[in-house]
Amino acid sequence: MSAIPLSACPKISFRARVQTDPISGKPVLLYPEGVLMLNPTGHAIVSLCDGQATVEELISTLAARYQVATEKISAEVTTYLERLRERNLLELVAKPAEKPS
Repeated sequence: MSAIPLSACPKISFRARVQTDPISGKPVLLYPEGVLMLNPTGHAIVSLCDGQATVEELISTLAARYQVATEKISAEVTTYLERLRERNLLELVAKPAEKPS
């Protein structure tokens, strides 16, 4: 599988959904084959995967939120997204067209 381009807009697959685990109270990503427990960083990444923002914008948002340089987290974020995509939990959509003013 090829690397995810920074211009792609990641979106959680229609097969999966984020939910709060009723026992632990922690966020999980549910999908037909199982469940993926999300740590706070994973939850932050997944919550931004709405098909609207590019990978580059997602990284910038996270860098600002956690007050770190984009260069420092870029590889980790893209690796996390690639792992989600390998499990068929992430889709890549085209950037929505800008509405004319």
